[in-house]
Amino acid sequence: MKIHPIHAGNFSCDGGALFSVIPKPMWNKVYPADENNIVKMTMRCMLIDLGDRKILVEAGVGNHYTEKVRRNNGHEETDVIEKSLAGKGYSADEITDVVFTHLHWDHCNGAVLNKNGQLKLQFPKATHWCSKQQWEHAQISNIRERAAYYPEILEFLRAQGQMQLIENEGEIFPGISVRMYDGHTPGQMIPFINSGEKTYVYMSDLIPTAANIPVVWLASYDLFPVTALEEKEAFLREAAGENYILFFEHDFYTECATVEWTENGPKVKEKFSIKLS
Repeated sequence: MKIHPIHAGNFSCDGGALFSVIPKPMWNKVYPADENNIVKMTMRCMLIDLGDRKILVEAGVGNHYTEKVRRNNGHEETDVIEKSLAGKGYSADEITDVVFTHLHWDHCNGAVLNKNGQLKLQFPKATHWCSKQQWEHAQISNIRERAAYYPEILEFLRAQGQMQLIENEGEIFPGISVRMYDGHTPGQMIPFINSGEKTYVYMSDLIPTAANIPVVWLASYDLFPVTALEEKEAFLREAAGENYILFFEHDFYTECATVEWTENGPKVKEKFSIKLS
């Protein structure tokens, strides 16, 4: 098994939204905002090379947006994922599987390209995977979350991308299992990657940045905050006990971290960037 971080572009968001009810003087010390209260975020995919399978977790946002949308979200790069793959020695045609933790625009839209108004698969030979619960939720989502879904892109993926809907937790590829978490959005599917000696967990929006590790430092984007809090605490207790490596999708500054559990709750034990094999 070889694992590579794959850059899919940067974006930005309101710092208050990222940390919800936590006062800015507290979170700004560890995840700084600019003069407009905007913080830097990234989209960090994970490529898992099993030899016969090349599995990409997440796909970024793609190139579907107007200049205004890109400006408002701090998103400018539209072809960076191909360049990042090439930098690791891979091409889009080699990807056999794309795993979506959930179907919000910044996690899956990059699996589809817009070529002069025509949709095209970014990874034409890949099977695409997400949880059945998330797929069904995306069809009926409430007004607060609805803007995060792009129905035309999702339907194209279902029709053209061999979309497979996962109903149960467990192993989906050798050494790769998934668990479902519902606080951020129903059926968020978190990959656990066991390389033999270590377990890496792709955090997605369960814990978007290392700065969100304190249990009550939730993001406002979570649909069900109390559920998110309970899921997060249980996961972090396990992560501390098992010495999991947390791989952050959205943290602009930190790629990976381990955690420990103290009398005051979870805290970062070590931060690092890694080249895994």
